[in-house]
Amino acid sequence: MLIEGLITEITQLTESVRNHINTHRYQVVLLQDSGNWNQICSSLDVVGDSLLAIESYHKEKYPDDLGLKYVYTYGVLQALFLLQDAVRHLSEAFSITYQPSQVLLDIRNMRNAAIGHPTKQDHKGQRYYNYISRISLTKNGFDLLRHSRPGQYDVLRIDLTSATKDQLQGIAESFRQIVSKLEEADRMHRKKYQDSPLENIFHSGMGYFFEKIGQGIYSHSYGDREFGHTHVRLVRETYEKFRAALQERSELNSYTEFDLDEYFHALRKLDGYLGGTDNTMEEADARIYLSYLRNEHDHFVQIAKEIDEDYRAKAYHGGQADRRQAALPAVRLPLR
Repeated sequence: MLIEGLITEITQLTESVRNHINTHRYQVVLLQDSGNWNQICSSLDVVGDSLLAIESYHKEKYPDDLGLKYVYTYGVLQALFLLQDAVRHLSEAFSITYQPSQVLLDIRNMRNAAIGHPTKQDHKGQRYYNYISRISLTKNGFDLLRHSRPGQYDVLRIDLTSATKDQLQGIAESFRQIVSKLEEADRMHRKKYQDSPLENIFHSGMGYFFEKIGQGIYSHSYGDREFGHTHVRLVRETYEKFRAALQERSELNSYTEFDLDEYFHALRKLDGYLGGTDNTMEEADARIYLSYLRNEHDHFVQIAKEIDEDYRAKAYHGGQADRRQAALPAVRLPLR
């Protein structure tokens, strides 16, 4: 595969990781460790930035100015180095063992020799003094002169084009391993709940519950009010199960949590009215609260349906993007 194709593949794999960590159910867990979260964010940004640098070096014209030749050469070698570090730290953040190939290790050592520690490099028990041959500098590479002992010089031809392609192939493989692990974690999460859809919590009797609450409000007999009061409790129990199920799945984002808090407030008001403990409410107030409960119920049923459908669709087709945008916390997010 050509360099452009490898950069495109790595970019797409990076987006898969971003989609995963920006999905609310996983973000909730990741944010519990702010250091690890920031390591993921930083690593993803550095991957993207390094790929931009490498792509521009590969596509744009190499300068004629000698000083800029050094700037370009130093820059692309540093970008390769940073890209390796970023993938290693990203793997570490997801508890994946990063095992660079010998090719990647050789590229890393080449960078250290040429621009990392050229004037005094200790490597495998040997000390080297390195020089980039100025007249050999081209876009495709350069000659590296290495002096290790008196009278001994080695000349190494550094092929930057081949090194870049080899590195991108290794980085792509590492990213495939990361994405594979995240997709497997996502698959297992969905499998755990595939036989207990959220929509089933809202059983067919909910309409009957609201009807009986209404009868309790409209009627002035003790029996009807008590019966209505009982059904307020049944609605509350249903919604307590719904909230608990969302929390268990890590699907309770701040928007839904806010809506649920308001819903439970309305239930408490009706509970007080029908239970005789709230003397400040009038019958008209109670009817308004009941109308709110009926209307908002459809909203929560729709949320349950969307989550259930999302779980079913991903279980069969894979992928990480979450259609429901969660309320993201006020922290630096990897969305660049």
